[in-house]
Amino acid sequence: MEEGFFGRSQSAAFDAICAWHDRGRAVACVVYGSAGAGKGAVIDRFFSSLDGSGAQRVLVRAGRVSGAPFEHEVLTRLAAGLWPDDAPHAEDRQGLCELLVNEIANRDAEEDEPALLLGLVGPDACADWPEDPERSVLGELGPSVRVLVAVTGPREAAERWAARLALCADSIDWVHVSGFRLDEIEAPLRDRLAWAAIDGPGPRATVEAAANALRERGAARLEALLSILARALAPLDLGDASALLGVEDAELAALLGAHRAAIEPVIAWGERWSALRFRHEALRAAWAAASEDGAAVCERRFVEVARELLGAHAWADGRPPEGRSAYLRRYAGAHLIASGAPPAELLALCDPRWAWPSSLEDLAARRAELRRLRRSIAAPLEASGASEDLAEPVPRLVRVALAQGALGTLHRAWDQGDARPGDAARGDAERALAVALLALSAHASERSREEIAARARELVRRRGAAWRNEPSRDAQALLAAAGASSGGDAASFARWAVSATSRDEQGPSLPVWLTAARFLPPPEADALVAAAIERARSDRRPGHALAQLARAPGLDAGQARSLFRAAMALPPGSRANALAPLLPALSDDERARGVSALLAAFLDGASAGGEPLDYPSCAEALSPFLGVPELSKLLDDPMTGMGAALAVRLAELGETARALDVIEQLCGGGIHGAGPLLRAAATEGGRPLVRAAREAVTSLEPKWVAAALVGDHAALAIEVLGLDASVEIAERGGGSGHARIAALAALCRAAPEASRPSLAARAIAAYRESGETDGLELVIRCAAWMSLHDAAWLFARSLGDAAGSVTLASTLSGWGGVEMLAPLVARLGGESALIAVADALHEANEWLAWMESGDRSA
Repeated sequence: MEEGFFGRSQSAAFDAICAWHDRGRAVACVVYGSAGAGKGAVIDRFFSSLDGSGAQRVLVRAGRVSGAPFEHEVLTRLAAGLWPDDAPHAEDRQGLCELLVNEIANRDAEEDEPALLLGLVGPDACADWPEDPERSVLGELGPSVRVLVAVTGPREAAERWAARLALCADSIDWVHVSGFRLDEIEAPLRDRLAWAAIDGPGPRATVEAAANALRERGAARLEALLSILARALAPLDLGDASALLGVEDAELAALLGAHRAAIEPVIAWGERWSALRFRHEALRAAWAAASEDGAAVCERRFVEVARELLGAHAWADGRPPEGRSAYLRRYAGAHLIASGAPPAELLALCDPRWAWPSSLEDLAARRAELRRLRRSIAAPLEASGASEDLAEPVPRLVRVALAQGALGTLHRAWDQGDARPGDAARGDAERALAVALLALSAHASERSREEIAARARELVRRRGAAWRNEPSRDAQALLAAAGASSGGDAASFARWAVSATSRDEQGPSLPVWLTAARFLPPPEADALVAAAIERARSDRRPGHALAQLARAPGLDAGQARSLFRAAMALPPGSRANALAPLLPALSDDERARGVSALLAAFLDGASAGGEPLDYPSCAEALSPFLGVPELSKLLDDPMTGMGAALAVRLAELGETARALDVIEQLCGGGIHGAGPLLRAAATEGGRPLVRAAREAVTSLEPKWVAAALVGDHAALAIEVLGLDASVEIAERGGGSGHARIAALAALCRAAPEASRPSLAARAIAAYRESGETDGLELVIRCAAWMSLHDAAWLFARSLGDAAGSVTLASTLSGWGGVEMLAPLVARLGGESALIAVADALHEANEWLAWMESGDRSA
């Protein structure tokens, strides 16, 4: 028998693992066998036997006995092993997985990196290891990465776990540890290990013997303690154990010392009775099974103490006590969630007074706790049926997401060495809160709209003038607030928006000035518009600059006239560029003059020696006002980019043969010709081109190009190709998930009302299959026609989680934030849900207050 082993099977397993490691053929080795067979001992011995060859070795044990009952804690330990000097302790699961996946997939010794040997013992002992292999961090192993895993069970169970971990079956060596017999155990170890022997008493008999010994000694309190310990999620220190048992620390320590011989076969501990735990997961499970009659009492005790700790919000320093309640501080939420506590009680875990962390380790625990809470709160949404009332789960999930975002913001600050988030981060969150409230108000009825918008106005009134973040986003938020206001508020917000643009290093955004002018008194507004126009005229490309002003949202007739006068005073090329986007906003007389100026610019070659003419944009703007004679003149000497607009206009006028010639000669084949042909065929005079348009679109390769074209021109595609054909083209664009999603979402909005629910379902299905969040904004545009189930699933999966880096600001108005998801809120619960979510957003104010006054106690 090898020294340190107690059985031939373990020695053989050790040799097999060494052979796997030395051969280097298979990238993974999976060790399996019955509980207590010694799999972990073999792997420990193997890791300790390796020389200092320069390879990095990381060994992590999972499960309650090891103090890592949840996957997130296992990943955190794995990260600590990979980066011992700079471990990402406080990352949430998404961030942690991204770091781990990137490191494991790219480790390559040829890039001067050490080879990596990862050991993972007992992932099957985790309470929440993901079933989906795509969520595994081991799905792609770098050229210099080897993985050694141990699980309990037969070969079939090991194969299922290998698949769950996303290990490639063709690159796995399988090692079985069959166990040992009593006569193979050395005498000093026999009492402690007999339970695991093949011919030994087994875990159940061993724990029953320990329980009987305690009863004979009259140590009922210790028997109760072991029942509690069997249901603990991690080892208990003396203070936690005594709190759960309801005795003083000294009393429990005396009991443990007095009955040490009775408990030593089943539990282990550290110095001064710290880290009380069962010696093996099998013994823990056996005690839990043997004490099943008292399970409810034990679980209730965990919940009672957790509630006491969670409910004690009046701490002197504003934070929960440490030390004595270390275990419960870490796992109170897990016990409350497992107990089935009502949502109203669970939401106390989101309260800043509980969730504000005191250290990086505590921050990691809080983020993990909120992730588990989120799964619990989101369950009714992800599993809901069409008839279920969803107005209550929606604001609950918002509160959880706000807490997650706030801790993400705090994590950023701590990473930068700051005790709390700075003014910029708080300003971002304030602006995002205002924008989120305004987005909710936009979907409410008139009475509720005003009530919700008033909250946004109050926030902007108090804080908006002090925002000093990204100038363009500050300005847009202030303009949105102005649009929801009137009188003095609207004017103040508009002035602040103009002031915000002055901080932009690229120069002020002049379209913002035109929009802001709508909210100012006439003299002030006129002066602002004049100043914007003067700045645009002084630009090195004045036509382009004025064109940007012409595209400002809500351009009014007076502003259009001022822009027209300024444009007409420019040289021909600049004049044409400025007039192009302005034509629809002009009076008939002004438009006629503008068309003449544009046409003259084309015919006279206005680009020569001046501002380059934007031929595609100008042609698109001009062509609807031209007849066949003018079109013919332009086609005598066509410029690049003009063909599509001129061909569409020719088709509209019934000149389909000439339109087809123009497309073939000036636009070319593929997507460059199919797009103009589709547009031409959709005009009243272009009906003879329908067949050609269908053939051009359906023959496009690759198929995603055709799907993208349908997405860009959904209404025209339905008219020319028909709805069924357009949907078929969109679905064939699966090679590019984004093109398929975009096409189906666009068709949903353009199709007849009766077809929209089915198209919304198709768009959601495509989004699910893509596995990406790039198409989120597109599918949300279909919210009004989604089934409740789809809308609930999308909301639960997206809120805060769709952003790459979760912060309070991103949760409110980022990708997947409340602002973006407001249409889903309206779909799920209508007026009541919109108001409830607006009420839930009040918690963002509480987090902002803690960010301003809270500090870090390391």
